[in-house]
Amino acid sequence: MDGADGAGKRVTYLPYIIGAYAVFAVALAWDGLAPLFKYRRLLRAIRGRAARVASTKNDRRSA
Repeated sequence: MDGADGAGKRVTYLPYIIGAYAVFAVALAWDGLAPLFKYRRLLRAIRGRAARVASTKNDRRSA
């Protein structure tokens, strides 16, 4: 096999290789960033809960 198709043109797999690397890079970036997003979301939820608990304690003291 000389890498040529029936019309005498060279077959190139470059677009497929670039696409595969691009998909890999996106997946790798997502794997790296997803825990950061989850951490921020959990921290926001914890702060919100703490604020609600503090608000409830303040309401009970003033009543």
